[in-house]
This record gives sequence, structure tokens and C-alpha cells, in this order.
Amino acid sequence: MPSAGADARSGGALPVPPITAVPGPDCVLRDKPGPPRDVPGLWPHFGVAMRLLRVLLLLGGLRLPPTLGLLQEPPTEYTGPPGSYFGFALDFLMTEGRPSVAVGAPRANTSQPGVAQPGAVFLCSWPPDETPCRPLPIDTAGDETETQGTLEFHTYKSHQWLGASVTGWDGKLVACAPLQHWNALDGPDEAFRTPTGTCFVATPGLRRVVWYSPCRDQSMANTYRQNNYEHDKRYCEIGFSAAITPDGTLVLGAPGGYYFTGLLYSVEVNTILSRFHGTSLLWLGTPGRPTVPVSLEYEDGYRGYSVAVGEFDGDLRTKEYVVGVPNKRDTRGEVEIFTAGNTLRRLRGIDSEQVASYFGHTVAVADVNGDGRDDLLVGAPLYMARRPDGQRSELGRLYLYLGGGHQLLPRPPQTLTGTHPYGRFAAAIASLGDLDKDGFGDVAVGAPQGGDDGRGQVFIFRGQSEGLEPVPTQRLDSPFPGPAAFGFALRGGTDLDGNGYPDLLVGAYGAAKVAVYRGQPVVVAHTQLSVPDGLNPEILDCVLPDSGIRVSCFHVVFCVSVTGQHIPSAIHLEAELQLDRLKPRLSRRVLLLQGHQSSWREELVVTPGTRPQCRNLTAYLRDEAEFKDKLSPVALSVALALPREAPGLVLYGNTLVQAQTHIILEDCGEDNLCIPDLHLAADTPSQRLLIGAEAALRLRAHASNAGEGAFEAELRVQLPPGTHYQAARSTIPGQEKLSCNPKKENGTHVVLCELGNPMKAGAQITVDMELSVSGLEDLGDAITFQLQLRSKNSPSSTNASVTVTVPVEAQAEMELRGNSLPDTTVLPTSWQGVEGSRRLEDRGIKVEHVYELHNKGPSTVSGVTLRLAVPHQLGGHILLYLLELGTEGGMNCTHHPDLNPAQLEIARPTGAAPGNGTRQRERREAEEPPGLGLGEPVPVDCDNATCVDITCHVPSLGKDQRALVSVHALLWMDTLQQREHLLSQFLIQSQAWFSTSAMPYRVQPRFLPAGNATAVTRVVRASPGGKGAVPVWGVVLGVLAGLLLLTLLSLFMWKMGFFKRTRPPTEGDTQDPSQAQELGGAQG
Repeated sequence: MPSAGADARSGGALPVPPITAVPGPDCVLRDKPGPPRDVPGLWPHFGVAMRLLRVLLLLGGLRLPPTLGLLQEPPTEYTGPPGSYFGFALDFLMTEGRPSVAVGAPRANTSQPGVAQPGAVFLCSWPPDETPCRPLPIDTAGDETETQGTLEFHTYKSHQWLGASVTGWDGKLVACAPLQHWNALDGPDEAFRTPTGTCFVATPGLRRVVWYSPCRDQSMANTYRQNNYEHDKRYCEIGFSAAITPDGTLVLGAPGGYYFTGLLYSVEVNTILSRFHGTSLLWLGTPGRPTVPVSLEYEDGYRGYSVAVGEFDGDLRTKEYVVGVPNKRDTRGEVEIFTAGNTLRRLRGIDSEQVASYFGHTVAVADVNGDGRDDLLVGAPLYMARRPDGQRSELGRLYLYLGGGHQLLPRPPQTLTGTHPYGRFAAAIASLGDLDKDGFGDVAVGAPQGGDDGRGQVFIFRGQSEGLEPVPTQRLDSPFPGPAAFGFALRGGTDLDGNGYPDLLVGAYGAAKVAVYRGQPVVVAHTQLSVPDGLNPEILDCVLPDSGIRVSCFHVVFCVSVTGQHIPSAIHLEAELQLDRLKPRLSRRVLLLQGHQSSWREELVVTPGTRPQCRNLTAYLRDEAEFKDKLSPVALSVALALPREAPGLVLYGNTLVQAQTHIILEDCGEDNLCIPDLHLAADTPSQRLLIGAEAALRLRAHASNAGEGAFEAELRVQLPPGTHYQAARSTIPGQEKLSCNPKKENGTHVVLCELGNPMKAGAQITVDMELSVSGLEDLGDAITFQLQLRSKNSPSSTNASVTVTVPVEAQAEMELRGNSLPDTTVLPTSWQGVEGSRRLEDRGIKVEHVYELHNKGPSTVSGVTLRLAVPHQLGGHILLYLLELGTEGGMNCTHHPDLNPAQLEIARPTGAAPGNGTRQRERREAEEPPGLGLGEPVPVDCDNATCVDITCHVPSLGKDQRALVSVHALLWMDTLQQREHLLSQFLIQSQAWFSTSAMPYRVQPRFLPAGNATAVTRVVRASPGGKGAVPVWGVVLGVLAGLLLLTLLSLFMWKMGFFKRTRPPTEGDTQDPSQAQELGGAQG
């Protein structure tokens, strides 16, 4: 038999509406319609999407704490055959006066002969019994064949997906198999086997079941081809979506109709039952009103993907049908509204805001704002939202269009966006009715791949006058393990258990489960809390128990009453009163008179519908010295809660009531409103900050108040980076050493100094703040301080904010010193050089010119260049023979090629005396006044001599660092001994200049250091009038004169008795000292 693909207009595979996948092998969801896997021409993205979604499943979801559990947890569960997709579709159904649940299982196996997985519908009893769910005998026959002359008709029921949509009305049940296939043959011609789909309508108690398949036809494929497929309904998939109006009109979506542009059928349920004859597989004259073929913008648009019914045009005689067209205009998507008359007339289309979001995947109707008019809800589960990092993430979005007014849905929609990537938020939407009995409709929204592990979630949103509350009231997480697709199917608005509150059905076809969440009775609390308008600290009309201290007190009165439907006759409530609740417990300003506590708890027993129960408690204001905040209101609250041992109830209404009072302020007038007039001026004695110097800074702020008292007045100083607070002093009496608090606010360092509570009218305060600054080199050319004088009750004023800017500069003081070692050199009177010798002492006398560069700071300099000019030749002859250069402190010099060209042996350190044979004579002669009788020394510099240029570099020189260069040279004696220089003395002067190219900072100095210096060697000769060797006769005469002088001296000393001294006694002496004395005298 030819395949369906052979009839494609392009000759390839048919573009069957796509089907999304959910984790699990080969699972097909109703996200997008399409034929079963064994149908030729399957849309190619079907398998790909199924695999991709398994890979892209991410963890997460809405992690918002529930605030009101309107639905009771845990739920009651129904279970179907594994792998049957039990829970794919569901609805409430009344059977024999009892409520029950109809559940579709489109992949269930049955006993139909020769059919594989045709699907089934289960009826589950309430309350559940031992076998709560049993399959309904809706379609029990196998594949069917009929012959009419040359025509042959076939139905194919394997994988027909019976139960893909399930809808109940007035005890009747409509269950559809959108993938049931049909083929018509006429000899060699055929229509091809295609998914026309079939719906089954069962009367109450299943006394009668009929089928309805308006897309079946006896036309052959060539007929459709000749008509350009304009009325081609072979791929209808009728019943892909279904809804029933309150008066029994069945609306069926067929997104594959008209060759995938989609169509809609409208037919009365009772008409199907009354006109069904069942004599042929082809029902000619099938009742129903289809939409007509549409323009090319609907190509592959899938009109009929979802349907809902409601009232939008204000004409109560007609109902409107809402139809999803999620792929219209190249995946842009649209939702259409039709009105039902003799024909289906399109009233309006609502465009999607985003391409490929699958806007219209789901539609639902509810009265959210309680105005009596239906509102429209639209799901776009593939909506991409932009994350904070700028990337887009598929989160899903719900759109709410409020009805009312003369125009059809005139207002822009309210939108709610999911938070879990790939969670398919808004893939299912259900009206819940009024769960909390507040007059507004509530809504359930499914995210079948949401949750921390992708098992699915359902969010409950409460209605209000402006629409839906933006935060879900309750979040239902999947109670089933694995990828259950919990929340794929939802149905609400029906009271299953008879407690007066609607219940919710949640399908989880991935786990073959259905969860029933029962609406809980709602207790509505009415609470009032009253306190005085103001608290006067001056009126002390209460006494603290056990202390005798008088305090300012006041009364706190609260009253509670409850109402509700189907609630117990006595309601137990836990009440909690909090005093000054916005403050930390230890900082609260008011306490209860009894017990000195800031809170009170008690259990109340309230009878619904009776007069309120009230409590009157006395509280007092603590002494003003015990707290600082006198301005902010004193907030009180009463919170009500149900005891934990009272399940099955929900507390709603005034469960948290707040009231506030204030402290009456001193000298603030009758209005108790102090308005200060704060002024601030600031300066700094520091004119500038130098990089590298001790970075100490002082700020001086002058604060004044020309108005009324300023409470909690404080000086706020915002510190620039690298600035640190040290200390502060003020002119406040008793607070000369001011207490300031350094802290960090939003990544910025600030200092807060308290200036009084209150800072009284007329106050003038001076604050000196000492600061230190580090890292000036990275701060730019200035640092700026923001100062603000503020208080709790002061209005913002430009007078109370000032800016102080301190320049940051780079500056360095540098010194260059030149010195000669030795500074004076005395030339010998005679010199005996050794021709060809390489010894230094045989060629000249060593001298050294030293230049020292000193950075006194405070800043560092870089790129220092030192240039030297050293006299080298005089009159074409060598004067200073350059030996070598010595450097220290990072100095690097360019060596001149004239350094030691004769390769003399350098063996002695600087300053050693020449070592030739005249050494002793030189020393003696040097002791004589040098140059005596000679002319003034002749200056020798670069003006009259040939100089050698030497260039040196220092990369960087920090504060107090030094760099040195020394030029080692010989006074060349051959030149100095020449005749023209024999009677000359010299001042040999070298010169040096330094410059700097930059400083290593962002801030450059106003000027760069530069300077110069000289080093002078004084070269002198011994006096020309000096004597030679002393004569011999002079020596003899000197010796004789010395002997004569010695003789005269000895004679004088003998005459004076010097030689008559007493000898000291020895060990062998026997005379006493007196006798020895006498004997000595006698001898004298």
C-alpha cells in the first residue's frame, strides 16, 4: 500500500505537526500533534526533539516558599498500567449521581483483536476503593473494513491514542483518538492511510457509545492533488483538543486539517447521539460546523492545537471559542477567538510577542478578577527570557488577558514567567474556581519538566482585582519518582469530595499516575489592632513592677473574629503580638509592662460568626537613654496561625495585622515634626600630597544646625581608595576625642561620626579628622573626599554635602656632588720615569674624580642620565691618563675607548702613593709649604684642554638612594716634566651634569630634577728654593754643640743634689731607716 508520504506536495515526507518529547523512551506528548511512530511521513523532528529534551533537562524551578496551602497535601493517587501514559488527559465525570474521574491512557494495551496499544479511558471512583480505576469499554473492536461497490474503507486502530483528550459533560463522556488512521480505496486509487482521528461519545453509564469522525472522506489522493489540497482533511487528527460549552456544544481541534493549516469543528453532543446511525464507517452528512480553509499565513500553523470556551463579546446567547494556532506565520503563533452562530465567525486574533515560543500551546478561561466576565489565559511554554548575564533561557510564560468593557480583551496582558530552564512552564493551565472564597478565581499552572529533578511542578496562583498575584500561593512538587511529567494535564473547578471547596486533578503520564488534591476549608480571620497615635516620654503614668520606676505607658488592643464555609464550630488560633517588630529584639524601644518582654503569645478559641474576642495589654516606653532611634515609627503586629494539630483547614484573611505609633519629640512643635537646617563646610590644611612622603592628612569639617533638632545627626565621610581613618577630635563638650565608626557601604569605605541625638538648634561643631593615605602613586592627580552632614529627620540639602579635593603631586630633590681624591697632589722635585714600564708608579701619580648622585626624595625618579667631561690632553699631550671607571648604586656608564690604552697594570687601590725611588724625599718635601715662590695654579678644564665625554645612566633612583661613578686616572708625569710646565701648577677640573626623563607615576611632576657639579684636583710643586744635602762640617759642629750642652746640664744637676738620693732598703739590710738616714747624711 502506498505510504502517506507519496502524496506530499513536495514529493518528500509530509510536514506532520511536531510532537515534543519528555524524558523516557519513545514517549510522545501532546505538546505538538503528529502520527504514531509507525506512520510513514512522520515529521522528522519528532525523534530528534525527544532525544534533545532528555539531554537538555536541567535542574531547578520556582523555589518560592508557599504562603497559603489551599490544596491539601499529600494527594490521593490513582495508578494506571505502566507505560500506558495513564494521566495524559483527565476530567471530572458524574456517574449515577456520584463524582468520579475519567483518565486517558493513550498508549494502553487492550483486548482488541489485532491491535497494538490503541489506548484506553479509565474511570476512577471517588473515594477510591480496592480497585479504584477500571477501563471503559469505549472501543472494543479491532481494525474495521467496509466495502461499498468499488469503494473500500479501512480504519486502523493500532497506536490510535484513544484517551489523548477526555472531556465530560452532563454525565456524558467524550474521548478522542486523534491518531486513528483512515484509508479509502477505489480500485488502484486510494486516499492513503492518514490520521483523520475519531472521537467517541458515551452516554451516562456507558449505555451507548457512538463515534464521530467528520474528517473521513471517500475522495482519492489525485482529487486532493488536483484541488491543490485546499479541502484536504486527511490529516485532521480530530480531537487533538476538545472542550464542551455549558449548553453541550462540543468544540474539537484538528491541527492537521486542511493540510496542516488546521481547523475547528463545532457540534452539539446530543446531535451526535441522536443522528448517529452506525451502519457505515463513512458517515455522510456528518453534523458539525468546521472552519473554512484559510490563507497561506496559516500554512503549517496548526489551528486547533488547543481550544477553550468562554463568554467574551457580552452576548450571553452565544459562546466564544478560543483556539490556539501556535505555528502561524512561520512559528510566530496566535490565539483566535470565534463566535458560534450558524457558522464559526472569527472575532479577533491575539499575536505572540516572540517567535517559536509556542504561544497558544494551551488556552484556558477563568474569571480571575471577580468581575463576572471571563478572562483568557494563554500558555507559551517555549518562551525565551533573557537572563541577568544577557543570555536567553527557555523558561515559559503565562499570559492573562482580562475581559470586560465594550471591546474584546482590550487591555495589555499580565505576564508571569517561569524560572526553571526547560521546565515547560504554562504547558498546562486550569481554572480552579474560587479556592479561598475571596470572590476571585484561582488558577493552576503546570510545568511538567520543572522541579529540582525535572519530575514536574504545579503552581497555584490566586486571583485578585488586578489579575493574578505574581507570586504563587502554593507550589506542588511531583510526589512521583523519575521524569513523571507531573503537571502535564490539569483539571479543576469541581468539588470531588463534597466539602464545598473545588479540587484539582494533576496528571503525571510519565509515571502513569494521577494526583487528586483536595481543596481545604478556609477560615477567614478578621483582626484589628489599635495603639495611641503618639507616645509622650514626659508623661510617666505607670510604675514598673518590683522597681518603683515611673515610665511612660500605653494600651495595645487587638480583636479577632472568624468566618468561613463548612468550617468547625470552634476555631483554635495561635496569636502572637510583637512590639516594635522592625527592631532587633535587644534594641526594641517598647516592652510589655508585665514581664518586660517585647512579644506575647496566647491560644484563642473563636466561634465563627460571633462577636470579636479582644485583648487589652499595657506596654511602656523605655528610658530615652537606652536607645538612640527616636524618629522611626514604633511598629506593632499581631500574627495568627492555626495549630499544627489542626490539619485540613487553611487560615486566610487578616492573619498579620500591623499598626504603628511614634515617639513625641522634644521642642518640635505641636506637629511633632522637627525640621533641621544643616550646613557643612570643610577644608584641609594639607595643600598637597607628595608621592613617597609621609602621607598624613587632616580634614576639618564645620557643621552647624540653623533649624530645629536633628536626630541621630552624623558626619559621613566617604574615603577614597587607599585612605584610612586614624582619629578624630571635636568641639563637642565632653566629646573632644570623638568616637567615629569606620565601615564599608556598598564596597565603599566611609567614616561615620555621631554629632548628637539630637544636634540641637544653633549647634556649631568643628571636627578634625586625621587620616593616612597609602598607594598615592595609583590614585591619580587628586583624591576627593565626600562629606555629608545628615540626620534621620533632615531633608536632603546641598548645603549639607561638600567635597574636598587634595592634589597629589610627584616631586624629588636631587643633589650631585663632585670630589677629587686626593684634592691636592704635590709633584716631586725630580722624577725618574722608566721608559716602556707598565707599572703605574713608573708613569704617574693616581688621582680619582668621584661624582655622587643623591635622591633626597620624596618621590622616585627614573631615567636619570649623568654626563661627565674630564680633561684628558693639554697642548696635545696627555694630562690625565684615564685608567678605569667605577660605579655603584645601579649606575651604568658608557666606557670611552681612551680608557687605559697602554694596558698599564692596575694593582693598587685608589689613593696609594707612587712607589718610585724618590718616595722618602717626596714625603719630606711635601711637608714644606708647596708652591712657595711659584705662580698661581693654572685652571685646566674643557675650555683650554681636550676633554673626554662619559655618559652614565641610572634606571631608577628611589628616596634616599645614591648612585656613584668614579674616574680613576694618572697625572701623566712625562707631560708635567716638560720644560714649559716645570714651573707651572694646575687646577684640573672635571664637570658633570645630570637630568631625569620621568617619574614612574600616573602623575607627572611640574618639573624634572636636573643639576651639575665639578671635581677639582689641585696640582702643586715643591718650593724651588729648597736646600740639597747638609755639609759634613755642619754635622760635626752640631754634634759638638750637643755634647757641650749635655756636660753643662749634668754639672748643674750634681750641684743641686740630684745624685745624693737615699737608696731604698733591701732584704739583707739590718739597720733601721733612721740610722741609714744619719749615715747617709754623714756621708754627704
